[in-house]
Amino acid sequence: MNQKLPDTRRRALVAAASLTPVIGLPSFAAAEPPASTLKVEDFFRNPVLSGARLSPDGKLVAGTRITANGRANIVVVEVATRKVKIITNFTDGDVGGLGWVNNTRLFFGISDRQRGADQLGAAGLFAINADASNYVTLAERAFMTEGAKLLPAGSEVHSRIVENGEPTDDIRVVAHSYQAKGKASSTLYRVNTLTGRFSPLTIGGPPNAQQWLVDGKGVPRCCVTYLDEVFEIHFRESADAPWMKVLSYRDEDSADHVQPEAFAPDGRLYVTAHAGNDTTGLYLFDPKTGKVDPNPVFAAKGFDIDAALRFNRTGDAVQGIDYEAIQSGTYWINEGLAALQSTVDKALPDTINAMQVGGKDDDRVVLVFSSSDRDPGRYYLYQVKEDKFQGLGAQRPWVKVAEMRPTTFFRYAARDGMQIPAQLTLPAGEGKPPLVVLHYGGPWVRPIHSRWDPVVQFLVSRGYAVFMPAPRASTGFGDKLFRAGWKQWGLAMQDDVTDGVKLLIAQGKVDPKRVCLAGASYGGYLTMMGLAKEPELFKCGINWVGVTDPSFMFTVTWTDFNRFGGPDAGRRRLIGDPEKDAEQFKQTSPLLRAAEIRQPVLMAYGALDVRVPLINGEKMRDALRGHNKNVEWVVYPDEAHGWRKEANNYDFWARVERFLAKNLA
Repeated sequence: MNQKLPDTRRRALVAAASLTPVIGLPSFAAAEPPASTLKVEDFFRNPVLSGARLSPDGKLVAGTRITANGRANIVVVEVATRKVKIITNFTDGDVGGLGWVNNTRLFFGISDRQRGADQLGAAGLFAINADASNYVTLAERAFMTEGAKLLPAGSEVHSRIVENGEPTDDIRVVAHSYQAKGKASSTLYRVNTLTGRFSPLTIGGPPNAQQWLVDGKGVPRCCVTYLDEVFEIHFRESADAPWMKVLSYRDEDSADHVQPEAFAPDGRLYVTAHAGNDTTGLYLFDPKTGKVDPNPVFAAKGFDIDAALRFNRTGDAVQGIDYEAIQSGTYWINEGLAALQSTVDKALPDTINAMQVGGKDDDRVVLVFSSSDRDPGRYYLYQVKEDKFQGLGAQRPWVKVAEMRPTTFFRYAARDGMQIPAQLTLPAGEGKPPLVVLHYGGPWVRPIHSRWDPVVQFLVSRGYAVFMPAPRASTGFGDKLFRAGWKQWGLAMQDDVTDGVKLLIAQGKVDPKRVCLAGASYGGYLTMMGLAKEPELFKCGINWVGVTDPSFMFTVTWTDFNRFGGPDAGRRRLIGDPEKDAEQFKQTSPLLRAAEIRQPVLMAYGALDVRVPLINGEKMRDALRGHNKNVEWVVYPDEAHGWRKEANNYDFWARVERFLAKNLA
């Protein structure tokens, strides 16, 4: 049982596991499925079924389904009879974050997909029985306070509470408190989901706690604090024992990070750590000595392991480890579950099959979510005793899997020899297709994943190859790649992308005269900087919600991170110092180099964005319009940092389709 740290590069840590580096590109198969018959809307419609969860006893499945009013509501399916019942009918919001309290009761949150930027902020926390009875509000939605006796907005479920081997009506919930100058703390509560009453479990715990772990008896005995760029791990021997600091490390010392995940049976902690390696794995940490055992519980060469642990029914033993290497998967410690996974994988080949197991012994039921880079995903029920699979429903049943294209992971050498992870998706057919270079932002995240991506498949269906690099500063592929990107905006980070494109061209994979950059947030910066820095290579650019000047990360004071993020030491370390590195900032500012950008540009921003405020786009637009007559500009007045509303997604991607057809013809 654990509660992950809030992600501030998680604060600078992300997962670990790799293949032997591939120098150059592998061969890419060019199968010939039929040309896509899907419209723009088919790629960007919300899924009709998602978030399915199996009850602990395996008798019920709950998920969210788009109902007649266009909202995501809760649907419950009886496994034995296949009877279906929709148990909520919200008209002002959409259910998400669904989970089981026990065998008959659910918790969930509510957001509003139809408002664009969800101005309510938090999703609240609610509970309801599977038969639609006893609906209770546990935590408020921002600006919709229903009473002072509720948990605060932003409260998150930590874990179920199990007694005598069975889940109770109570859950643990973490409530976060954010103060000025980046200070934050949290409290762990026990919450009765039938009454809404709650009581604190961590009174007298260390201040500035970001994360809490409970032992097999449900006692909070480990926490992680963060203040002034320093993490500390605190531990106590029992509920009555004093808290002791057992380890501390600075945020900037990324290779020293130790992320507690759960208690091990012998009293040690499962942790994510480097343990002297470039990539992270799952290890055992002894709080008595402050040392990490150098032998990993699980690691995957070349990839960081951001472990999500799977527990048994009582929550006191780890049975498996969810991870992401080239693909996501589960490493099962429990041999019976490993054998069960093998059975499922044989029945459903060519997909990643994520299992949820309910029931006991011969009455076990498995809910399988089966997906791939070509398949958005569908749910199956596998009844172990009968050895029978039954389809439960697809997330996006209108997507024709046969028309989707496979994505290939590879690594290539940048000009200085650094190995850069990347993905390439090619359209059907022969010849050299035009290329779209795509980056979603971060940059201190893992930017590429092996799963169905609506943007990638939409672009490929229109005949474009899609190249997605993970340049230095990316996480997920080791500390060396991450640290090599410090203070490299517009420099080596940019060159990594250019080098990948040139390699594709040299190997005859794409048309060298038809290459376009596209990206969001940091990816929007990468797009604009690439147009300025490599005007002969990149023929056009698509920038949505993108940073256009690194100095804006410091001077635009109304961003969320400048208002609430505290000291900017982390940004100065990762991006640069706007005073000391002033000359570098000038050279790496697309805004200040706007005169060099003469290629066609499509720019789109959300008027309510507080992560990359609208001023980024407005300044760039104004700087381009004097000399560049091919600037398309759109502002979505009800959106923030990305598009939530289906209508806005349809509009934007239709614009992208027209823009590419015009400029990469």
